[in-house]
Amino acid sequence: MAYSKSDNYIIVNYHYVEDPSPEFSGIYPCSVKDFEKQVQFLSENYKIVSVSELVEATRDGKSGKYCVITFDDGLKDQYINAFPILKKYNATATFFPITSVFEGHLPTAHKVHILLSRLSPEKIIDTFHDFMQNFYPDLKKQYIIPKDRRLTERRLHETISIANFKETMIMLPEDIKGQFLRYGFKIFGLNEKEISQRLFMSKQEVKSLHQAGMTIGSHSHNHSAFDIGNKDIMQKDIRLSKEILFDLLGNRQDIFSYPHGRNGPAVLEVLASEGFKYALTIDRRSILSSDNDFLLPRYDTADIVF
Repeated sequence: MAYSKSDNYIIVNYHYVEDPSPEFSGIYPCSVKDFEKQVQFLSENYKIVSVSELVEATRDGKSGKYCVITFDDGLKDQYINAFPILKKYNATATFFPITSVFEGHLPTAHKVHILLSRLSPEKIIDTFHDFMQNFYPDLKKQYIIPKDRRLTERRLHETISIANFKETMIMLPEDIKGQFLRYGFKIFGLNEKEISQRLFMSKQEVKSLHQAGMTIGSHSHNHSAFDIGNKDIMQKDIRLSKEILFDLLGNRQDIFSYPHGRNGPAVLEVLASEGFKYALTIDRRSILSSDNDFLLPRYDTADIVF
């Protein structure tokens, strides 16, 4: 559903907030200039609130217009570029860091972004097909990535090759996916830990956001999709992320952002059992009073046209 200025209760989500550069051509950032324009627009037309305040306003049908600003992944450019602009407009926000990055890990999605920044999607797909032929020939036909037709109706804003490669990476078994991405990083001479440190906030930067009054939520530990998979593994991942953030910040997180926006009944049960109160999707529309607290929709920055 397209954003409308008449929407009264909204959440707007951001990932990369930086000016486009050749080094990271595989990502689609919101430029710093456009981010400031959006924050100015939102702060002038909405009351910027927390997730709990927004849900309460929606349930009670409060008059006025309410907005939550969120940031997924805990990227360093959010701290460098977005945080000063939020302070300039006296706007609060909720940040969802991936906690494994504190150990120098580079999540799958961001390895994909890096590969797409360094190579053409066609070259990466050819490399993947060679990898499958060499290591998993019996599965090669199952995971052929077409370059001339879409595998799904997701990611329609991306080219066919890019969208299909990303969707295949999500569907691929975790062990094979990890092996391929390590293989790709090795043959193209990429250093995971070095890139992770450049790409993501440090623990101290996340702590600084918290001390400045920003809300910190969980975005999982390993950034795996939670629409499929083992429930026990989901619980261990989410609990680990929650404990790392508690040790860092001294308070329990009760807001979750689904990695890749993917969710299912199992992860909803896990979140409830772990004491979370709200969870955010990437369903792009305004919030309704009938929405499940664990399935709250969010607009993307690209939707906010005014």
